[in-house]
Parts: sequence; structure tokens; C-alpha cells
Amino acid sequence: MSKSLSKNGFTLIEVLCSLGVFSIIFICMMSFDKASINMKKDIKNINNDVLIMEAIKNNIIYSMTFKELEQLETSKNLFINKENMNFDKIKTNVIEVFSDHTSTQNSYIELSLIKDELNVYKLNLLLHSGKTNKREELQCNFYKGCHE
Repeated sequence: MSKSLSKNGFTLIEVLCSLGVFSIIFICMMSFDKASINMKKDIKNINNDVLIMEAIKNNIIYSMTFKELEQLETSKNLFINKENMNFDKIKTNVIEVFSDHTSTQNSYIELSLIKDELNVYKLNLLLHSGKTNKREELQCNFYKGCHE
């Protein structure tokens, strides 16, 4: 008597191999998804920082007088700390957000001024953001003159 031994199902080895391949593909997809979420968060933070720098620049150009800018330079109030990097505070009175010291642990903005002989300031806003071991810097240069 010859019996025919037919295999109509999957063996345990085949099932384990297919589960292994599926898990490797799933782990790769999850790592790409996590990287994508981190990139979106970083882009959102950078975009927010750029908007804050733009708001400060516009308020200095259009709202601040030349004499107020000279007062900032003489009083050495050249830093904006993290707690003052707020659109509401910047819009109400941009001079009030500047201080003479900063905390290097958090994000801050540094303003540097160079005055030439024609009563024109070259201003440089430098935003230091991120953690202390991974510092990122954004820079914005613009001019403000005395046009009286």
C-alpha cells in the first residue's frame, strides 16, 4: 500500500519566517514614521523662531525710533530671553522685551548694533535655540537709519 503524503498547510518554520519578515518591515516603517514626526516638530519650531525674529525685526524697523535704539545700545539691553519671545509682548512694546542678561540654558535672541557715520545702524539678530549640546543659530541682518 502506498499512501500519498500531501502537505496541504504551512509548516511551523514557514509561519515563523513570514512573521520575522513582517516584523522587520514593520519596525522599519515605524522608525521612518518616528523620524518623520521628529522632522515635523523641528520644522514647526524653526518656523516659529523665524516668525518671532521677523516680528521683532518689523517692530524695530517700523515702531522703534532711532533714539530708542540708541538707548538700547547705551543701556546694553541686547538680549531677549525665552519668556519674552512672545508675539503679544513683541507687538505691544518691543523695547520692554530686551534685557541686559540672558540664560544660556534656554533659547535667546542677541541683538548687535553697529553705527556708521551717516547715523545708520546695521542690526544683527541672532537667535540661539536648542539644547546646549545641540545649539542652532538663526541670523537676520537689517538696517535702521535716522531720517529726521
